[in-house]
Amino acid sequence: MRGFFKVFKWISKIGVGYAIFLGVILTVLTVIIAVDTNIGTGMAENEAMKNAELVAAESENIIDSYMQTCMEAVKLTSHGVESLMSQSASVKDIKSLIIMQTENYAEVIDSNYTGLYGLIRGSYVDGVGWVPDKSYSPKSRPWYTDAVKAHGEVALVSPYMDSQTKKVTMSMSKLLRDGQSVVSIDLNLDKVQEYTETIANNNKNADVAVITSDGTIVADSVSSRTLNNIFGKSELLHAYSIDDLTAEKEGFMKIRHKGKSYYAFYSEVYNDWYVITSVCVDSMNNRQATIYTVHMIAIIVIWAGLLALFCDIGKKRHEASKNYSQMYSISGIYSTMDLINLEEDTFQMVRCDGKELRDSQEGMTVGAHRIMRETMWSCTSESSQNKLFTFIDLKTLDDRMQDTDTISIEYLDNNNKWCRGRFTVVERKRNKHLRSVLWMIEPIDKEKREREHLEWLSETDRLTGIMNRGGGEAKIRQIIETGGTGMLAILDADHFKSINDTFGHQVGDEVIIAIANCLKKSFRDVDVVMRLGGDEFAVFVNDMKDQNIAKQIIDRFIERVHEIDIPQITDRKIEVSVGAAFLDQTEIKDFESLYKKADSGVYRSKKIEGSFVTFV
Repeated sequence: MRGFFKVFKWISKIGVGYAIFLGVILTVLTVIIAVDTNIGTGMAENEAMKNAELVAAESENIIDSYMQTCMEAVKLTSHGVESLMSQSASVKDIKSLIIMQTENYAEVIDSNYTGLYGLIRGSYVDGVGWVPDKSYSPKSRPWYTDAVKAHGEVALVSPYMDSQTKKVTMSMSKLLRDGQSVVSIDLNLDKVQEYTETIANNNKNADVAVITSDGTIVADSVSSRTLNNIFGKSELLHAYSIDDLTAEKEGFMKIRHKGKSYYAFYSEVYNDWYVITSVCVDSMNNRQATIYTVHMIAIIVIWAGLLALFCDIGKKRHEASKNYSQMYSISGIYSTMDLINLEEDTFQMVRCDGKELRDSQEGMTVGAHRIMRETMWSCTSESSQNKLFTFIDLKTLDDRMQDTDTISIEYLDNNNKWCRGRFTVVERKRNKHLRSVLWMIEPIDKEKREREHLEWLSETDRLTGIMNRGGGEAKIRQIIETGGTGMLAILDADHFKSINDTFGHQVGDEVIIAIANCLKKSFRDVDVVMRLGGDEFAVFVNDMKDQNIAKQIIDRFIERVHEIDIPQITDRKIEVSVGAAFLDQTEIKDFESLYKKADSGVYRSKKIEGSFVTFV
């Protein structure tokens, strides 16, 4: 709106006569267009194209977000299995991990989740306990063959109609580093179908489909089309092939089908999976085409004489329209969007959902750096302010974006909600320096916290609350790779099997929990405390180099173990055998060597009655 009034302010400077003349022309054109509203067919087509593009972006975002959780489950479980395989763990131990991960993800994935399974070293394992019959051949199943073809990437197996549940089902699977083992997960696609129908219902004349490159319809806003072939069954979409659509550089194409015009957009969700949206535009009859042609000729003739005078205005309006089209297509994702002209040091609010932030920016246009700091100060958590203000420093932005068109940062707002701030290039000068950028803020609190919860579940031992083997080992490897120092201590409870046999597994679990609590009390938060499995534990003490100090700490831990009081155990006290080794970057350069060295100390300590620590 401000730009609109600036144009008329500029016109007034060249003379009242020209201004009146322009006003008369615009009034006449407005009356002509109002007489026949169908002259706006071109505008309707543009609106339909924008609407189809927005529906495509919304569909891609929703479906990608939904399926990403299951993909992360496959990746994280595969990492855990590979970690156990590197330690020569048995298939039984790996199966226990898959069962545990199945239970963990059941808490964060909805009822469409049917559990983790896979083929490990030639043996089929299932996280929910399903036992196939003898005729079942895992290596002939699509979830296995497609994973092998994907060479370590997560493979999306073509969906199928489950004969028992009568639901559309798909698999995600990943080939492990040994080139033979595969981890997979099944997912019913009810939610994907529901999303496509909801999006289509919310957008009139819109048709939404999720398809594979071979034409299989995964989900469709017309539910009867699901699992048909798009090229032979779809009433609308058989008018083109996926090859025709993906060949279009803009990502869309205009088609005609049964006397009507459509705009169709595609976007790739995953490899060989696409979201396709189409919006219908009523075809124009001959009379409308004739009137539109006459009007266009009249407009061209009338404006020909003014072209030279207003060429600069036309150029700026064209640039503004181009920028607006780009911003409009993505604005629905972001709560805040501001256009910053670095060359002119101006700031223009494009979109702002927050009243507090909108009020603080109202009327502010000049001094973009100052406006950015003032507005972000009021809506950012104190803990995030320093790093955010460094990120939004417009004086260094050009240098930081020389080799990229977008940079982003995650931070907490003043309500302790996670947001993602992003700079995106709108226009560069001929010398590649920035002319203008978009500053956009996207709410990601739910996504961030779900991701952190998944990571916590994958790294935490369910019984004791300390880190599990996979999570702890990953952290120690990272310390070794970054040149850190410290001590690894491995321990287990003496005669633990007899405790289980005598007092039962429930008492045995209480002993495990009590030992874990002693570890947490004896070591620091910066140390890595983990349960290896069964009655075995490990702790990595950061920056520990002195054996005398290390022994004092371990002795303090052993004293706490001796103080464990479990009412059912009256005839003995808990004893532990400990082996410890120091990380020496000159001699030990990997986790396996450090682990083997400390583990040998455990066996030496076992030969001595009572709790004992052996430094290797």
